Parts: sequence; C-alpha cells; structure tokens
Amino acid sequence: MQRKAGMDQIRLTGVRAVGKHGVLDFEHERAQTFVVDATLFLDLAPAGHSDDLHDTVDYGAIAKGIVAIIEGDHVDLIEKLADRIASMILEYPAVAQTQVTVHKPSAPIVVPFDDVSVTVERSRETTSAASQVHHAIIAMGGNQGDVVATLRDAVRSIDGLASTQVTGISPLYRTDAWGMPDGTPDFYNAVVSVTTKLSAMELLRGLQRIEAEHGRVRTDHWTSRTLDLDIIDFDGQSSDDPDLTLPHPRAWQRAFVLGPWLALEPDAELPGDHAGSVAQLLHESTDRDHIDEIADDWMVESPTGYGADDLACDANNAGDADDMGEAYDAIDSSDLPEGTAAAKVAALASAQPEPASKRAVISLDSPATDAEQQFRMAIVTLDGIPGNQVEGISPLYHVSQLDGLPDKMAAVIQISTRMGAHDLIEALSNVEASVGEDLDLDLIDMEGVACDEPDCKVPWPTACNHAAVLAPWLDMDPDARLGRDPVSFLLAMAPDAAQVGLLTDNWIIGGTL
Repeated sequence: MQRKAGMDQIRLTGVRAVGKHGVLDFEHERAQTFVVDATLFLDLAPAGHSDDLHDTVDYGAIAKGIVAIIEGDHVDLIEKLADRIASMILEYPAVAQTQVTVHKPSAPIVVPFDDVSVTVERSRETTSAASQVHHAIIAMGGNQGDVVATLRDAVRSIDGLASTQVTGISPLYRTDAWGMPDGTPDFYNAVVSVTTKLSAMELLRGLQRIEAEHGRVRTDHWTSRTLDLDIIDFDGQSSDDPDLTLPHPRAWQRAFVLGPWLALEPDAELPGDHAGSVAQLLHESTDRDHIDEIADDWMVESPTGYGADDLACDANNAGDADDMGEAYDAIDSSDLPEGTAAAKVAALASAQPEPASKRAVISLDSPATDAEQQFRMAIVTLDGIPGNQVEGISPLYHVSQLDGLPDKMAAVIQISTRMGAHDLIEALSNVEASVGEDLDLDLIDMEGVACDEPDCKVPWPTACNHAAVLAPWLDMDPDARLGRDPVSFLLAMAPDAAQVGLLTDNWIIGGTL
C-alpha cells in the first residue's frame, strides 16, 4: 500500500493487554499477553494551528480501543486481530491510513524465539472496498452422475466460499438435452443467489475450483458435464473480459437459466445489451418448452433421496405459484407452452388460496467444528421452502457443556411460515438429515399454536430452562415472550445462564470466526 506524500503520523507502541486468541484448544481458555504497535497517518496541520483536541485524534481513546479488542471476542489468528484493530482505527474520520503490528511473545512455538508478529496496513479506501457486499446470481447444471447430490453439495460449497453466503435457492428443473446427440441424458438446473465480499473474478475462481472438485473437465460448451457453475449477474455490472463476461452473454435466451431465476426472484431484471425482465425474456425464449420444474424442496434430502426416476415422476409439481404469479400478471397464460413450469405457475397463481402465515421461533445448536456453516446452510434451506421466509437471525452464541461433553454453538431464528406445526417439525428433521448429523433444530414456539403430542410439543417444554435458547432469542427480539413470561425474565432465572456467551453478531454474512 502506497502512502500519501506528506502524511503526518501518530505512533502508539507497546500497548499491552491479555486475551484468549489462538488456534490451539488451550488458547481458547488460557489468556496470554499481546502487544500492539500502531501508526496513524493523518493531517496534523489543523491541530498544530488550533491546539484543539477536536482537530486531531485522541490516541488515548485509540489505546483503550486496542485493549478492548484484545480482551474481547476470541479469534484464531493474530492476522484477524490486527485487521480488527486497523478497522477500529479507521473509524476515526481524521485517519487516512494505518499500520498495525500485533506481537504474540508467548506463542506456542517449540524452538527458542524472541517474538512473532503480524503487520497489516490499511487505508480508508481499501477497507471500504474490502467490506463492500455484492449480490450475484449463479446458474447451476449437470447431466452426469448423481446430479442432484452434486448440485446439493455445490450449494454447500458455494456457501463455504470466503465471505460468501447463499441467500436463495431456486426450485430444481429438468431440461431436455435438445440440440445434442440422441440418448444424451437430460440436464438438471437450478439458480442460487449469493451475497459476497469477493470480487467477480475471485468468485469465478472459487466456482471453478468447486467444478473441478466434482470432476468437471472443460472442453467445449455443448457437452455433457458433471457440474456447470456460471455467474449470470454480479451487481448489474457489465464486463467484456473474455474470462468473465457480465452479464452472462447467453443468459437472455436460456430458459434453463431464466426459469429457475424467475422462480427465485419474480421481479428479477437482466441488465446489459439484452436487458429486460426475466419473466418477459422467459416468455420470449425459444426453448421455454424444454424445461420443467420438478422439485421445490430438493435441498431437503428425503429418506430415499431424489433419483432420476423420482424426479421424472415429480414433474407435475407446480412450484410456489404465490411467489411467481405477479410476474406473469402481464402475460397471457394461454401464450405459454402447455405443461411448462411457466404455464403451470401462471395457471395456478389465481387458483390457489393463500394460507395464513404464522411466526415461528426455531433454535439451532451443534457441537460440530463447522457449526457456523451448518447454521447458514440450514437457514438458507428453510428459507427456500415455499411459504417460509426468515425474518430474524440472532447473534451466534458459545455454549459451555459440563460432564465432558463438547461445547456447542447456538443461535435462534424467526420465520413466517404457511406450514402447520407438524409439517414444520418434519421439515426441520429433514433439514437436519440433509445438512449434518450433529445439527439440532427445534421448533420453540409458534404463533397461535399449543400442542402436546408425542411428536409435536409447542411451545417446546424445556425451552424456558435453556439459556442456549433464551439468550440468542432475547438478543434477536428484546420483547419476546414464551407463553406469558418475558424471555428476559426466563433468562435471568435459567440455571445454565453462566454457560453461554455471545461470539459474534455478524456471523451470517460469511467468513470465519
């Protein structure tokens, strides 16, 4: 990073504090000393003329901020610790750039050493660019092997990319392999939306790695493949880069992209030279009668799973007409090819009554090392079930376990749902099986529902005694009640309140703790 000429400096050296940071297990429990040196680059001329503290930076406040970060939430890497400190310093408007060095003099190194340190340099410009969140649409497809399992795994891998979160998953479509040799297997296609802090090119490289991990060999465009991942849109940007043309140059004429995208985002617009509403582009596409929606809950693995025969038999699934109907209001359904997903949605949009939505509170906990990732995937999957919408997500909590049991992570979400309590509980079980065996999802409360059956207990009987449920719920909704009792009161009385602690409140955007 090149510093601006003529910049004045304020230097803080040897700021010491103790904190619990490091990769090893004992470093999570045992505090050690960290030492920070920070250099602030800014214009001190105004303060030199005025002799007024308001024209400079209060380095005493910055020193306290450094100590608070060291003593605060655990991080595995001192690189992350240095980045947090630099970000805090750049919150002071007068500071244009900063250099931060974090020393770890007691690092667990088995050879003699004097010190280990990490130095980062950040500017207001680079910090702003690095923190920008982008929205992207990614098309998925394949026709070799167990395609549905591959697509499921690809969604999880995309969500696992650094600083990336899958925010929506379309229904699954079957696409005729038209224009290809006789006997070519049909393709299965879907679309996902993501938010990411990666650049478009970084995201592309991540998708290509995922393709390679699933056996994709790139030859020409018109061949069978195990997995195909394409960026269709990235913040509405236009690019003529031969390695990444944006928007995707053929998306406007591909029904197997437009159909799933429309199902996911009924108001979607394609930018660029062929700009237009996705609904209209699908209506005008020449291959629109070669796609069919076959499953809208395909990310929730059923006990038998989806095989090719199962998917073909499910072709009469019309999808969520309520979500897509408005996009077809201006299009005569008689103009759409009979039997296609588009025609079925248009025909059913006005025929199906809309059931009332209810608010439901769901707890998530897991002792797995990738619990944070499991939670993200479960939330995306639940949000993708027709009639469900996630309305609130709590901070992430750490739960200390007694009797030698492994510690857990916990969170709570609130959704609006058109499902009944029994169906929602069954859906939670399917999500658990699909995402990971360590994941536990419980329906804690549901608006207007009281049920005490063996397989359906709402409100959850023991929730009032579990701080792992109550603490994140209270953070998400300070006015929450369980039955007649405020959750704040129940948390104060919970016997395990001392065993839970907040980890982070921005975990849902991706990255690692």
